[in-house]
Amino acid sequence: MRVELLCLSALLSACEAVAAAPVERLPPAHSVELGRAQALEMREISVLDEALEPAVDEVVAFAPSWRMPAHEPGPLPTWIRHPTLPRETIEELALRYDVRAHSIREWNDMAADAQPHPWRPKALRIHARRYPPPRQLVEHEVIEGDSWGTIARRYGVDYRRLRAWNVRELGRSLELGERVQIWIDPIVFNAIVNDQPTSDRAALVRPGAHGVGVPRAGALVAGVQIPPGERYRLSYPKSAYGTTWAVRQTVAALDCFAATSDYPHPIKVGTMSRQRGGKIGGHISHQTGRDLDIRLPLRAEVPQGLKPSMRRVDWATTWTLVSAFASAAIVQVIFLDYGSQRRLYKAAKAAGASEEQLDAMIQYPRGSKASLGLIRHSPGHEGHIHVRFPCGPAEPECADL
Repeated sequence: MRVELLCLSALLSACEAVAAAPVERLPPAHSVELGRAQALEMREISVLDEALEPAVDEVVAFAPSWRMPAHEPGPLPTWIRHPTLPRETIEELALRYDVRAHSIREWNDMAADAQPHPWRPKALRIHARRYPPPRQLVEHEVIEGDSWGTIARRYGVDYRRLRAWNVRELGRSLELGERVQIWIDPIVFNAIVNDQPTSDRAALVRPGAHGVGVPRAGALVAGVQIPPGERYRLSYPKSAYGTTWAVRQTVAALDCFAATSDYPHPIKVGTMSRQRGGKIGGHISHQTGRDLDIRLPLRAEVPQGLKPSMRRVDWATTWTLVSAFASAAIVQVIFLDYGSQRRLYKAAKAAGASEEQLDAMIQYPRGSKASLGLIRHSPGHEGHIHVRFPCGPAEPECADL
């Protein structure tokens, strides 16, 4: 949901100014050579976790030789044949084609919970409700400084799969001049090749990070960390990774807040996702890189190490914060305990918010079960807001179910 005209004109103008700065593209650094789709034999391997990437990745631009493939899916739904790729799962295909996993198994006479062979391709019949362009094989020549992780992030793929696709031919380590085969998603890769960040701050966020699955059961591919900011702090840097789309929205909103608030303390940014997503302790969601916790700001005179409580929270500043997310970012929902919403509602009225703005922003006072307002009740969110961003435009296997 995007809520328009929620803030005072000064807030909107300031936020627009923050996002207006242009960015200069870097010159091409690598060429990309397309290969034909083919079966790759591989064996299962166990790999150690890659080291976490730095807060700001090196930005790499590609030569303009790659073009998005022509793809006309025609009327949907439609029957297709999907040749499986190494390590591809039925659940991923279900997300990709917007169908149920059990349906794919039924259409192909597969047992419950069965998966395609990990390295022997098989053409599966699928009654696709969505039909994105098929993955393509590209080759990358290893240069100085390359690793499985840096190459995977550059092309928007999972580094463990990248190693699995190539281990039979290249072994576990890379040498200069070797050619690494990569099964790219054209939608993701097109977003990387043609990335056009709208500001210098957005340019700090590497393209290609995308979520797979739903927030409660999914993964994050090539996750990117929230970059540093003068007016906020990352409380858990190793859990501050997200999709390119969500992180850029986060930066825009936090910079908007910084430009419109005189709050003297840094905002404490909490958990987003781990670098590769998945389950994270104490959280039901936060698995696909588009959920973000932010601690409610405390009143300036309150010791900042204390736990937020109704009396300690600066509700006027909280209103400015959520208004910044509503005006400068595209947000699906913001979770906040219903009792806390009452305090926020009063602060918003005191700040001059109209009834129309209050109705659009806050569920209170229409009941904790009302499907109204950007800010909704969720138990356990008394001391922080939980911001959920929608799937980005280059996330073909992201879902909201």
